[in-house]
Amino acid sequence: MSIGLDIGHFKSKLIVLSQSGENLTVQKINSCNTFSDLNIFDPETTTKAQWVASIQELCKSIKVSPKSQKDLVSSLIGSSTTIKQILTVEMAGEELVQALEFEAKKHIPLDGTDVIMDYHIIGESSKEVGKIDVLLVATTKNLITQHNQLIKEVGFKKSGVFDATPIALTNLYIHNKGIPEEGANVILNIGSKSTTIVVFGKDQDFFTRELNIAGHKINKAIMEKSNVTYGEAENTKIEKGIKSLEATSSNDEVSFSIQVAEKTIFTNFVEEVRKSLRYYMKTNPQAYFNKIYLTGGSANLIGIKDFISTNLNSEVELLDPFEKITLNENLDNPYQYSVAVGCALRGLAK
Repeated sequence: MSIGLDIGHFKSKLIVLSQSGENLTVQKINSCNTFSDLNIFDPETTTKAQWVASIQELCKSIKVSPKSQKDLVSSLIGSSTTIKQILTVEMAGEELVQALEFEAKKHIPLDGTDVIMDYHIIGESSKEVGKIDVLLVATTKNLITQHNQLIKEVGFKKSGVFDATPIALTNLYIHNKGIPEEGANVILNIGSKSTTIVVFGKDQDFFTRELNIAGHKINKAIMEKSNVTYGEAENTKIEKGIKSLEATSSNDEVSFSIQVAEKTIFTNFVEEVRKSLRYYMKTNPQAYFNKIYLTGGSANLIGIKDFISTNLNSEVELLDPFEKITLNENLDNPYQYSVAVGCALRGLAK
């Protein structure tokens, strides 16, 4: 049995997974809003008290007692971690740790506390003889302490394992699809506050980046364009998808007039993804992309899959977190549980 907890800005998601042989089954699952009034929701002002109350209500709704749970894996909130593939010479254990700590400090916004890191040796580098590829995951002691306090205040006696969102998404993908033998695959996890990009393949570098365009920014764009409340913008986004920002033509407009495509939050989003993938190609000139997998709470917006596919000239597929997991109930939006499922899968692998 394993519990996966995704502490989101818009919603917190929790899943309980059980395993029998190679078969995985969802025992309990639910989500809970972090806000009491949608019209004043702002991910930048979400407090620890709101997260604690949301997770406690979530546990209560599916009859999960935090005090009695031992196998919890929770996602670190937001882009509070640095994940980077490092090329280094092969060294002994302690020497490697010191080298990686030095490397980590170059990439983490330091807050005056010690660096907390973990690493996984991928193997011998295919690019340089005598060197190894290492996947480095790092954050600061302050951020780990804050996360630990949140988990404790919810009522969990054991804080369990803390996971980074890109790693949880990668574990989910590997469980469903395996590791790409050739080329690289791309995961786009579109949440509320941010979108997580993950690129990886068997013989390709691991890359991840956070974009600050996601469900919240889409709502704000709809509010500005249509002069509506946040709640109305959320409903419009769900009902119309990418057409929620389409310009309406006036009746007296000449039918053959030349129209200039209006830039929207959706075109800005695609441009940011394109920039990230171009950067990856510059640093990995031999790589190519097989397919883009779309998941997260905003992944099922009407038209978004085809919009991304057309503008990036790539095949796009929705990544269903329950593709190889038995789920005996219907969910309105299964894609919002991807990070929680990835966390629970790590718990089962311990």
